Amino acid sequence: MKINLLLILFFASTTVFGQGYDRKKKDAFPQTPRFEKTGWYFGLGANYPLNVVSVKEAEGTKIGDSTFVTTSNPSAQLGAFAEFGRYHMIENLYFFRYWNYGINYRWIHGKEGFENQITTPNGSVPLLTGENSFSDHFLNAHIEINGVNKLSDNTFLQHTLGGQAGYGVLSNRSYSTNLLGLEEKTQNRLHSYLYYRIGFGGRVSKKLIVIPSVEFPLLNAFTFNSGRYDMPYFNSQYWPITFSVRFFLCRPYRLKNCPPVDALGLPEGFDKDEPGK
Repeated sequence: MKINLLLILFFASTTVFGQGYDRKKKDAFPQTPRFEKTGWYFGLGANYPLNVVSVKEAEGTKIGDSTFVTTSNPSAQLGAFAEFGRYHMIENLYFFRYWNYGINYRWIHGKEGFENQITTPNGSVPLLTGENSFSDHFLNAHIEINGVNKLSDNTFLQHTLGGQAGYGVLSNRSYSTNLLGLEEKTQNRLHSYLYYRIGFGGRVSKKLIVIPSVEFPLLNAFTFNSGRYDMPYFNSQYWPITFSVRFFLCRPYRLKNCPPVDALGLPEGFDKDEPGK
């Protein structure tokens, strides 16, 4: 259901905002020959592993007329995010504007409280309460392709399709024994997934573009989960959402060789009244 909503949002925005191309707008992204086609970017943000599927109440071992029952209560916590990489501009395509690759750091953590009890024909008796917690620090490599809808001369809506693979360099579990003997899962240190990111960006100076965005996983590729997009921790499933701000650094073009002194004028595109000066 959530993936369908994301796809509707993607195609609706490309259709609605694409109508604005009737009046040609300036491009907020670096263009040749005034700017280099490649450059660096970095970003900062936070992760929130939203709980989407959990075992609210499940039955365990039966002994005669008695049954063990557990009730779980998962919750998420904010974790840090940082990224760094290099972009390459794409020219002469209607929608796709640049592709990029880099590394990122994600801290994903949360907890799952639970309560065990035994039910009999005469009623229920509490047995044990506890809490499981997880904390994973992932170092990942990512690659993305980015499409842009121009909103104005300096603002745009960005759509990103990406994939990443990484390893949990630090992993910690605090676990209280569950008496029910349920099959409990946890995210493997190795992981990879595909994701979609939507952002609203703008050019704030000649050399800087800022793009706040939110990222949604589409498919957990390593811990496959029957094709679902979530990450398993204990008796619950979490959907890690990432909020971030990307800083896109534009590099003015520099001539490798100085023009001859008797040149009639500057090369095409190097006019003195360059926007942003």
